[in-house]
Order: sequence, then structure tokens, then C-alpha cells
Amino acid sequence: MPRIDAARKTAWSVLLVMAAGCGGSESQFPANRVYLKQQELAAQIELTDRQRQDIAETLEHLFGTPDEPQIPRLDDVDVAQVLQLDKLQTAAGPVSSDHVGRHFGLYRKHCAHCHGLSGDGAGPSAVFLDPYPRDFRRGIFKYKATLGALAPPTDDDLLQAIRNGNSGSAMPSFDLLSDDEMESLVCYVKYLAIRGEVERALIFESIDQLEDEYDRLVDVSLGERDEEKFAAQMRPILAVVRGVVQRWQDAPGEVTPVPPPPADWDSPAAIRRGRDLFAGKVANCAKCHGLTGRGDGENVDYDDWAREIVNPQNPAAVKPYLALGALAPRLARPRNLAHGLYRGGARPEDLYRRTINGIAGTPMPAIPLRPADAKPDDQRLTPADVWHVVAYVLWLAGRTEAVLDQQPTSPAGSTATRPGCRCYGLYWPGIGNG
Repeated sequence: MPRIDAARKTAWSVLLVMAAGCGGSESQFPANRVYLKQQELAAQIELTDRQRQDIAETLEHLFGTPDEPQIPRLDDVDVAQVLQLDKLQTAAGPVSSDHVGRHFGLYRKHCAHCHGLSGDGAGPSAVFLDPYPRDFRRGIFKYKATLGALAPPTDDDLLQAIRNGNSGSAMPSFDLLSDDEMESLVCYVKYLAIRGEVERALIFESIDQLEDEYDRLVDVSLGERDEEKFAAQMRPILAVVRGVVQRWQDAPGEVTPVPPPPADWDSPAAIRRGRDLFAGKVANCAKCHGLTGRGDGENVDYDDWAREIVNPQNPAAVKPYLALGALAPRLARPRNLAHGLYRGGARPEDLYRRTINGIAGTPMPAIPLRPADAKPDDQRLTPADVWHVVAYVLWLAGRTEAVLDQQPTSPAGSTATRPGCRCYGLYWPGIGNG
């Protein structure tokens, strides 16, 4: 109890500071001190205060402040395709409204108390939440239509997360916001993610390149005194920004297609096939989720956010990071599929993509698909196989503990209602709405 009480007092103190900052004073993004410490300990060096300040000033030069965001200027990439300044200005800054009822400071009003002012996932409410809110600064998002950890989500992915919330977590639906307000929040989340990735790159390059305490990665004041030298210092940094922005620009083209399901994808025979694949060596879902999908498999691990600071062989190694504000690492628990709560969407196509793509930043991997020119003995899954796995996952939802251990036994082709998923009140033919 003393630890919880201390955390609660800290959280309320931060809330009061944030509330005070909602008035008019200029706010600053907090530095990523945890990643800086991790890099310093790994390299056995420590940046000077001046070198740390250079990172902060470079970020402000590129991205502005929480009250006055700005968009980096790149000659060969149209940043406005990814970040729109008018939307950023709506989401940023103190909470306010104008004479015609337009609302501003949307991020600080709706998101910062969980996700933090900088998007670090460590807002004043975060310590009480399980799972923790997402840390946007790595640019890794779990629930998206794109494949691979480095592929950002699409605007629609982020919009759906804001509109629908995240079942089984503290993330609520913000469907009562207007479309323009939700789109402004989408833009601001992208802004925080891009800024966060650039900050991590600046920290890494500072640790890697600066040879002594007098070296400086960038001197922003040179912009007014020596434009040519400043441009030379900024050139490699702008290349980093360009690469990050380009990935976000390319995200819509990285969406994993979802083929239509076979006609019998949810028949009893297909569900039995899905159960066998679920427990088989290729999909191997049971390793984490357990044979009956209760999330009681043998594989337990940390996600990428925790793995960066945790050392299972040395539990005390996390203490320096906790002292800097990191949240205590928690194990990534596999989903109990019997609950019928699917973060990232409950539509069959959402589950298909979760299965194909895996979940970025977590121990859940992608499932290998069999190419069209594969040999007959190739054991990888076909799209139809994946649909059968999805059917089995949906079949599991809503089952009782006793029934979970039974096999699907409805006659082939039966259309009888079977207990199934609570997919936002929708009924999926042949599965049932339980």
C-alpha cells in the first residue's frame, strides 16, 4: 500500500502541474531521459548538460513546442501530406475554445493524462492502468493494418483506435468527438511519434559520435551566425527526419490485403481445421494462448517497451530507469480468447490481419504464408488456413470453461447458432453472437 499511495500522490502532483499549465505559460516537452540513460549505460559515457541541451534545442527547432508545434521543413518530401499544421494547432496547446465554439488543446484534454505530454505513455494516470498506455515515441503501434514493426499505422488505423477505443484496456471510445477533432488527434499522435523517433536518433548519434565533452552534434545558434556550418550540421539530422516522415507517407501502400474468406470458412469442419492449426507447429498459437485459448500457454515474455530497460537475469538493473520516471516493467500477457475482447478490432478481417501480421512490439509474431509457387510439402499456411484459425478464435469466445475443452461437433454445414464472439453486437453467420 505505501508504494501505491506514493504513486497516487505523485500522479496527483503531476495532474496539478498539468492543470496549472493549461492556462497560458509556455510548456516544454520532457526529454526522453530513460532512453538517454539506457544508451549512456550501454556505452559507458555520459553526455554533458550542453550536449543534452543541444538535443532539446534541435528538437524545438524542428518540431516547436507543445503549445506551438511546427512542421519540419524538408526540401524533397512534402511533410504536409503527413502532418497538417492546422490540425496540429487544434490538438496542441492549452485547453480552450473560441467564440464560435471550436475546441483547442484536444490532446491535453483527452489524451495527455494517460499518454503523457510527449506521448511517452507515462502520464499521471498511467501507473494505475493495466496495460500501460502506449508510448508513441518509438513509432511502434500494435494494432494496425500494415506489416512489420517499422511500418507505421495508417491514418485509418489511428482513427479507428480513437473512434472505437481499445477493448480490454483503459482506452475509451472518443466517438462523441467530431470527425475534424478526431482527425486532429490522429495528426497529433503522428507528430509525437515522428518527433519521438527523431529524439531517439539524436540521442543515439550523440552517444555514438561525440568524442569528448566539448563536441557538439548541433549548435542551433549557428543558424543566425553561420548558416553554412549550421546547414552542414543539420544535413544528417534532416536525413533522419526524412526517413521517418517517408515511412509514414508510405504507410497506406503497406497495408496487408485481406482476401475474402472461403465459403465454408466458419463451418464446423473449418473450425476443427482451425483448432488443429491453432495447436500445430506452424501457427503454434497454443504456445502462448494455450490449447483452449485461455492465455495460459507456456511462453511469457516482455514487450519491446519493457524489454529495452529490463534484464531478467538482473532485476536490479531497472532501478536507474524507474528513478527517471519509467513505469515498472510488466510481462506481456497473451490474450484470453475466451473473453471475446479483441484489442485492435473484433471484425473477422481485423483478426485475420492480427494473425498474418502479428502484433508489432510484442512477442506475437506474424504467421508465414505459403507462396503461390510453393512445393506440395510446404507446411506454411494458406489464406484459407488463416481464415479457419480466425473461425476457431471466434468460436472460442463466450464458451464456458467446461465447453472450452470440447471439440466443435455441430454437423457439417449446420447453420445452428453456436456461442461465439461479442463483436460489438454483430452476428457472424455460422458463429453466433453468444
